[in-house]
Amino acid sequence: MQHISLSNSSGSPLPPPIAQDDGSTSGADRRRTIRIRRSALLDAKLESLDRPSIKIAETMEEYSQAFGVLHDVYVASGYLRSPLTSGMHFGIHHLLPKTCVFVFKTYLTVISTMSYIPDTPQFGLPMDELYKDELDSLRAQGRKIIEVGSLATSPHRRWQNIVVFLAKAIFTYALSTGADDLCIMVNPKHVRFYKSIFLFEEFGEAKHYGKVDAPAVALRADMRDIESALFKAYHDNDFDTNLHAFFVKVNARPGGHEVDGESSEKDYSLDNDIMRHLLHSNPFVLHALSPGQLAWLKQTYGCVISQTPPPVS
Repeated sequence: MQHISLSNSSGSPLPPPIAQDDGSTSGADRRRTIRIRRSALLDAKLESLDRPSIKIAETMEEYSQAFGVLHDVYVASGYLRSPLTSGMHFGIHHLLPKTCVFVFKTYLTVISTMSYIPDTPQFGLPMDELYKDELDSLRAQGRKIIEVGSLATSPHRRWQNIVVFLAKAIFTYALSTGADDLCIMVNPKHVRFYKSIFLFEEFGEAKHYGKVDAPAVALRADMRDIESALFKAYHDNDFDTNLHAFFVKVNARPGGHEVDGESSEKDYSLDNDIMRHLLHSNPFVLHALSPGQLAWLKQTYGCVISQTPPPVS
């Protein structure tokens, strides 16, 4: 799997939402620019990192570290009520063949992660729990839907503007594999930021998400139109606030290589040893599955599923 080396550009945890627009296009553009500049969204802070890179997780160590970062951030944020014995947090969607667990590494250490989860007939998307009707309306149009989530950065690295690198990698991967919609769930207090800066649109009302005991709103980015939308919003901006240049123009293809649709899409099962390690650390992920889903996993992973011990209550 190819690494994406990093030398400049960047990203950061999302700051508080921006002020309400007054209806003026020029005023909205000005506030958007101020917001990006104040948050230093595209200001790289990588000097202290040892050989920073982004890749899709492949090894047991990369998966374990990514799910460990996610676990620790969720515990600290109150999204998990108590720490898990394994020290890792993941769901069944993370283990599917087309799912990509993107990791930002400093040499051998994962310091940030974000997951790219394609829709599947057998498992759908995690968002189906709250927004199945809305997602079904997109499916009915024959659109290729992706959920992006499980975002976490080690607390001591949040100031280094890492997240936007992962967002760029996912944006590039989505374009190269023909995704139609990137769908996310965010806390209502962040909706305006995502809509105003990253040009997402709402497609599901606020609901309570029991798994993290917090409210959520469904947003989507139409990948068929996103390049033109970014150009319209940012083409007159200076380089340090031009998200169109950052996402579309600057090293638009990892490593400078052109990619060709489906040929670049990840579609292979986890190594059996990795799958066995993850399921043994958290067998609860199998408990809520339907008989059809379990049968599909057994067909794909064989004895690894059958040998998974029952969870201890």
